[in-house]
Amino acid sequence: MKKFGYGILAGLLAVPLGILAAFAALAVFAPASMPAPSISSLVHLDEKFRFLRERPEFDPRILAVGSSITWRQLAGKAFEPQAGGPQGFLNGGTGYLRVHQTRALTRFYLSRFPNVHTVLVMIGLPDFRSCTEEPAEIFVAKDAARYAFEDWPALYFYLRYFTPRRYLETAMRLADRQAPLGGDLYLDAYGSGPVQLSDGADLGLRYGQLDKDSACVDALVGLAQDMKNRDIHLMLVFPPVHPEYRARFPDEMRWLENAAARMERERRKNPGHLSVLRMYRDNSFAAQDYFDAFHLQWPAVKVLSARIAQAMAVRPFIPPEEGLYSQKKGGS
Repeated sequence: MKKFGYGILAGLLAVPLGILAAFAALAVFAPASMPAPSISSLVHLDEKFRFLRERPEFDPRILAVGSSITWRQLAGKAFEPQAGGPQGFLNGGTGYLRVHQTRALTRFYLSRFPNVHTVLVMIGLPDFRSCTEEPAEIFVAKDAARYAFEDWPALYFYLRYFTPRRYLETAMRLADRQAPLGGDLYLDAYGSGPVQLSDGADLGLRYGQLDKDSACVDALVGLAQDMKNRDIHLMLVFPPVHPEYRARFPDEMRWLENAAARMERERRKNPGHLSVLRMYRDNSFAAQDYFDAFHLQWPAVKVLSARIAQAMAVRPFIPPEEGLYSQKKGGS
């Protein structure tokens, strides 16, 4: 009877152990076919951690952080002159972040990138949701750092954060999801994930009236204070919003304007460490330049990025002697 019980137990364990062994083998021998380890609650952020792991040469002077409104709407080449080259600009944004989560992610990046002099955050209405209910920390910082920056074996994290269903679902469509300018996991050389729809494609606005949380505005004020305390300039951009959304949802736009006005008041109190660009009513972008209410397509992103870089260039906050500044930042 005891042998029979052991046999049943062995049979029950054989399937999960077999799955575990199969995933471990793929992680070791065919890592490109596997999604990144599930260190965070967001597959898009996990892929950003893998991006950083594979590119230790990054030493950003300009660091972009935020939700998909940041991640999808920046052309890194526009910022190279002020960042000192392609490795000097990093888009650390990712999908689905709220403002307080952006604040936490910014702290994580700055703990590893001591030479950042400018943090660029693009912000929109979807970012101002659920800051009271959702946790700010969505990953274990120590493990994320070990994976992204300290070259710990990837297998350790695949096993520690073993989520077979998520791994399987992502792996089955990984190539399509990484397709340039179309896949939702695509990352360019700067860490951005721009989108360009095929001709005739129309996703609609995709957003309607949104639940907003005033605690998110408080978190944004807190982020500005964090940057002042670190002697880093925060470039806060409220990017263009689809003209049809503006027309259909005036109350939403008024809420956004009030949030931007509060940040403008913060800028007046702190002009040396905060810039605010309010572009949400910019009419130079037509409806076809967007792929939804809050995201521009790639050709328009390049135009927008050039404008932001130009606005950044006229500010007096960029240090004139990069070497001396780097030594100061590195020693803090």
